[in-house]
Amino acid sequence: MIPATGNERILWLALIVLVLSYLAGAWLNRRRSKVIGKWLQAGLSVLGGTPAWKLTRSLSTGAEVMVTDAYHPFQRVQAGYYLLTREIMPLWGIELLRGKRDLLAIRADLRVPPAAEYELMPLQGKLRTLLDSKAGDRPWQWQEMPAGLGLATRGETSRTTVRAIGSFAKRHGPLIERLSLHPRQPGLTVFVKLPTAGMSSATELLRGLKDVSGS
Repeated sequence: MIPATGNERILWLALIVLVLSYLAGAWLNRRRSKVIGKWLQAGLSVLGGTPAWKLTRSLSTGAEVMVTDAYHPFQRVQAGYYLLTREIMPLWGIELLRGKRDLLAIRADLRVPPAAEYELMPLQGKLRTLLDSKAGDRPWQWQEMPAGLGLATRGETSRTTVRAIGSFAKRHGPLIERLSLHPRQPGLTVFVKLPTAGMSSATELLRGLKDVSGS
């Protein structure tokens, strides 16, 4: 047998490290997925209805749940969580540096959609710039919200809804990427970061969204 050269040893070592890091990352994501799944499942009673779960691609990438015949103000709710790419360590590091986290996305059809439009997002940043650039001849009206967020509105707004959104922002502000409430279905769309620690209960989060949607 011909002994391996120095370059071949380096390549083999790199391959072994890559395989081990992939296995470790996949294990971390599977464990994380189970934790988030149980966390979300614990809050689904707030929605009522009939939940049906499915995986996105595999347990290590996330899962989705569809709730039909949900309690008022919802009619149907789709909630999904999507995990960072822990299997590929360099990509995971880039995602963390860019401020990405495991993400919860919720889309809900409302029994009575609001008359006005509401958009909650960071007050400064590309998302606000993009929203304003596409406003056309109906510019958004902005007001400051807790945790560095801003609320953009169009149409005849409800003070009750604005207060409910403000309360939701105060409680979950640092984790909110975007909340949209508008007349077209799905009437409610929410994107929330899922930290590894310090997240409030799913019950509290979903109750807050009920207050926002039903006010």
